[in-house]
Amino acid sequence: MRHGRLLIGLFCFALSPAQAQTGQIHGRVTDADTGEPLPGTTIAVLATDQRDGTLSNAEGHYTLDLTPGTYTLQFSFIGYTTQRPEPQAINADSPIVLDISLSPTTIALREMTVTPGRFSIMGDATGGRQTLSQQEIQSIPQFGDDIFRAVTRLPGIAGSDFSAKFTIRGGEADEVLVRVDGVELYDPFHLKDIGGGALSIVDIALIEGVELLTGGFPAEYGDRMSGVFDIRTRTPEPGHRRASLGLSMMNARAHIEGGNERSAWFFSARRGYLDLVLRLMGEDENFSPKYNDTFAKYTYQLSDRHKLQASLLRSHDDLDFIEDNDDRSNTEYGNTYSWLSLDSALSPKLHGRTTLLGGRISDQRDGLTLLSDRRTIDFTVTDERQFDFLSLHQDWNFAPAPRHYLKWGFDLRRLDASYDYQSEQRIFERDSDGTIQSHFDTTANALALARYTLGLYAADRIRLADPVALELGLRYDYAGHTDDQLVSPRLNIVYTPDRNTSLRAGWGRFHQSQGIHQLDIQDGETAFHPAQRAEHRVLGLERFFANDLHLRVEAYDKKLTSLQPTYRNWLNAIEIFPELQDDRVRLDLDGARAHGLEFYLKRNTGGLVTWWASYALARVEEEIRTIGTNQGTVPFAAAAPGRFDQRHTFNFDLNYRPSPRWRFNMAWQYRSGWPYTDRTLRTYETAAGEKFFYDQIGEPNTARYPGFHRLDLRLNRAFKTSKGQVHAFLELTNLYNHGNVRTYEYDFECTHSVTPDCHYRKVPEFWFKLLPAIGLNWNWDL
Repeated sequence: MRHGRLLIGLFCFALSPAQAQTGQIHGRVTDADTGEPLPGTTIAVLATDQRDGTLSNAEGHYTLDLTPGTYTLQFSFIGYTTQRPEPQAINADSPIVLDISLSPTTIALREMTVTPGRFSIMGDATGGRQTLSQQEIQSIPQFGDDIFRAVTRLPGIAGSDFSAKFTIRGGEADEVLVRVDGVELYDPFHLKDIGGGALSIVDIALIEGVELLTGGFPAEYGDRMSGVFDIRTRTPEPGHRRASLGLSMMNARAHIEGGNERSAWFFSARRGYLDLVLRLMGEDENFSPKYNDTFAKYTYQLSDRHKLQASLLRSHDDLDFIEDNDDRSNTEYGNTYSWLSLDSALSPKLHGRTTLLGGRISDQRDGLTLLSDRRTIDFTVTDERQFDFLSLHQDWNFAPAPRHYLKWGFDLRRLDASYDYQSEQRIFERDSDGTIQSHFDTTANALALARYTLGLYAADRIRLADPVALELGLRYDYAGHTDDQLVSPRLNIVYTPDRNTSLRAGWGRFHQSQGIHQLDIQDGETAFHPAQRAEHRVLGLERFFANDLHLRVEAYDKKLTSLQPTYRNWLNAIEIFPELQDDRVRLDLDGARAHGLEFYLKRNTGGLVTWWASYALARVEEEIRTIGTNQGTVPFAAAAPGRFDQRHTFNFDLNYRPSPRWRFNMAWQYRSGWPYTDRTLRTYETAAGEKFFYDQIGEPNTARYPGFHRLDLRLNRAFKTSKGQVHAFLELTNLYNHGNVRTYEYDFECTHSVTPDCHYRKVPEFWFKLLPAIGLNWNWDL
């Protein structure tokens, strides 16, 4: 707690300047035809360093408290024309009254949400699509200020404290397609040796908006079985030049941006120092992770019809780890993506986007592990991989008539992958005379290959009648390294009996080929497996009520077949070299199924308090055919809970904003404990009376960890200075310091008696205990 008191003291010191005065703008939003109020209208404050906004209440009234300055407001509501009045000069002396009338309009087909399981986050979408605003995302307690972690507050999404990766509806993390400005990112995470990636390489400050699709997604998205995480980066407003410096417990960041009527540019860089956080947690000081990332974007309006964008995203990681017994690990990871995009509006009805992408991903792992005598080698590893990619991608949409909206496109990629892996592991065996001997088991594989992949899709969104629209889509995918030729039909339909109610249904077949960079060469695999398949059925209801409540209910069923063999570690999933651990197993699966029911309820009155809650009831099962260990392969032929089978999940968030300067957020979560495979110590006695001990592994995933629950708090404070605006936060993870079990260590124990009884004692290891964090962000105009 000494560190916690110090952090709180620093936070309070940072906030000690006198509070700045505020001004107010308020008014009423009504229907231009009828004069009726429009509750739930989104009022967004544009071109600010940290986007503010509110919603109109049940009578159409809204109030915004802002620090003095000039602001541009945007008023939007689904089914109405968006309005952006002249900039308003706010001062502390006299409130401004601004009444707005919005004109009804028919919702264009391109703007309709026909897909169930779609969440719009952080963007400027109207109330009918916006799930969490940028201000709400910035207020949510989230370790590392990472958008990948923040979305685990939504139903159907699961994650862990140690990883920014998340899963959707019981699937695996690699079943989620991640895109930035239409470009696919391959495994976009820092510190991949910690749960697959402790942080994402996409800084939350870069993000304009996110579309999260959790099932039944349309045909333009391919090669994934569970969901889509589609990120749009920011484009600076014309005439504004700004700079920002940020400091938190995880990293330091800097960015600068500017723009005029024809061009805009943006540059951002982060440098991490997770070693400080680990020392605060009492971890080993010989654990030294370093990481950084940069992002640059330039857009230029070539003409009224064409806009060019050039982007660069790079990241680098270096981890050195020396354990107490002198085991040594060094890993290094690099990611580079560079792309050019051309947006073309050839007519008011025909739009296209062409993207040329090139990049490289490199991984290197080296390790040396000793036995308990600290002299004898247990295993050594050298692993180098490189993945180069070049792609040409096009998306087109055409609205030939009010009742049709066509989409089509292609994605052609040239992929080059090289592998060079070698490990030596000491194996102990007993000879026929009972003598124990050791020898090294060597795995050495080198491979290089280059192949092409192609994706084609077409879809037609049709308005059958005023309340009904559907989208029919078809996708074809070819992968040269697996010889997959895959056809994926998709169907989505929406019925909107009134402006406040939508009933959506989705069905589709989805395929996922093994990536050319995903060969499990460390486990002895030298050939690729055929594509995996999934079938989604989703039904959803969305309803806006007069008392500012927003309700979503969804039911889903997801069946998976043709699954690839998967390698897992029964006892500890977080290992730098998992392939050389004793608990490593191979599972051959006949299939899997996930089904569940999800509820999401939100109330935002545009006042001081906003809250949202969710509940998910889910079940995930895997059909295991065989289990392979270092002792051989045994048949299983039974169903077992999936490793992310999370039967019950509750989330509750409360956001309190007493003034523009202060925001308080409370986030509570409960979920059922994840399943795990238990182990028992057994004794074998020879005819000569010798006793030997061995592990007996239990039935796969039949034991469960205790339920997970915790309360997180975050305080956000903004204040103005003569040199710009400063935002500060204090965050407390796991406020009541609950011990949520992550895994068990099995300690060998024997009783001291004539006939000693030896057994395992299960010692729990935990997720985050009470963890404080602070951060500052300073923004100023240039």
